[in-house]
Amino acid sequence: MRGLVALVAATSAAALLTAGARGDGSPFAPGLVYGASGVRAPGDSVRYVTLTTPRSTVVAAIRARSGRVVRSSVLQGFYGIPLVAFDNSTGGLSGDRRALVVASYGPPPGTSGSTSFAVLRTRTLGILHKLELRGSWAFDAISPDASRLYLIEYLAAGHNPRYRVRSADARTGRLDPDVIVDRREDEVLMRGQPVTRRSSADGRWAYTLYARPGAEPFVHALDTVEGEAYCVDLPLELRQVEQMALRLRLGRDGLVVHRGATTLAVVDTDKLELRRR
Repeated sequence: MRGLVALVAATSAAALLTAGARGDGSPFAPGLVYGASGVRAPGDSVRYVTLTTPRSTVVAAIRARSGRVVRSSVLQGFYGIPLVAFDNSTGGLSGDRRALVVASYGPPPGTSGSTSFAVLRTRTLGILHKLELRGSWAFDAISPDASRLYLIEYLAAGHNPRYRVRSADARTGRLDPDVIVDRREDEVLMRGQPVTRRSSADGRWAYTLYARPGAEPFVHALDTVEGEAYCVDLPLELRQVEQMALRLRLGRDGLVVHRGATTLAVVDTDKLELRRR
């Protein structure tokens, strides 16, 4: 065990020298991150990182301030911390801080293959559940008690990929047959690129800003307890490259959409509608 901890510490130090290091190989989703800063809950003193070896993945819990390895484990296969947006926002930690999801890369949409997910107990980094789904999938969110996973099923890749949000029982891996959509709209398939993510303090709500070519950006608000989603269109006349520079901030007035120091819109998180532009 000492040898493993030493290996993790040495590899972590090397990975930290490349802050923002991320995996590649996914032409349709934000992808996975290896090393770098991993994922950390707001206010938590521990962050979680994944480090690959030739045949396996080391998962480590590291003190944020000291860099000391608290615990680690080895998974067979290749897993990474999920990226949930193209600004390198990471996810995978449940709201109660008891579970961590790591994921593998899936095949390109329309080809054979499967995508794997592992739910780990953060206290030991041992495996609670494993899921293997046929097709192209990516992690989106997890319920606060880690009972349900929210996954994105990719149906087509490209500049404007087509995908849909599905939920799965974390214990059995069984997919809910119903697609998660905004009941206020008719569209089942989503389009656009996830730009940035903010989550509520308890982990119940996941707010993702999406950019769309030739259209306005929107905020996708996912209730991970009830399994419901709401889309809020943002009346901002911006090119897609300009939309990719937008960011989110949770404030007293609601969900603030801003670019640098300039507030462009505010979303009411109670009514899930645009409060002001």
